[in-house]
Amino acid sequence: MNATLEHIWHEFAAKLGRFIRARVNDPATAEDIMQDVFVKIQARLDQLKDPARMQSWIYLIARNAIIDHYRTRKETVEVPESLIAEHEPGNGEMEALRASFRRMIYSLPKPYGEALVLTEFEGLTQKQLADRLGISLSGAKSRVQRGRARLKVMLHECCTFEFDRRGKVIECTPRAKAHCKECK
Repeated sequence: MNATLEHIWHEFAAKLGRFIRARVNDPATAEDIMQDVFVKIQARLDQLKDPARMQSWIYLIARNAIIDHYRTRKETVEVPESLIAEHEPGNGEMEALRASFRRMIYSLPKPYGEALVLTEFEGLTQKQLADRLGISLSGAKSRVQRGRARLKVMLHECCTFEFDRRGKVIECTPRAKAHCKECK
């Protein structure tokens, strides 16, 4: 799809306006931010590599514009918590990433995969993990650390990640599809 600014405006302007107004108290300022967002979209539209990620990309630009607005104000105002915590609309890509992540964990050798599943997905502490598996606490810690290290290697071989300032994944790009069964 070769999106034009007019098409983007018709598809996203109303939702984006509500998104911005929910985070900025002054309606005039919210409108200014909205116009700035569309100027940035127009200027960077040729940089969008995957049109399927357009909505995420647009909301990222809007979030950054709102953050910039709060940073440039003379008075100190805390950025609203809802700006950071809100679930991004159309976040199917993150769900697919989570599913791939789970498959990678289950493909680890049994002791490491089991340790990660029990601690990360089922919420056991490492002490509870040791008790459940009948191993020492240091053995449980070692399994979790080794599992995480192997998983990290698998992830970095598979994809390139971009993180926001809080460490949340905002972009995941496959390195080479031939090397990763998860990126098929």
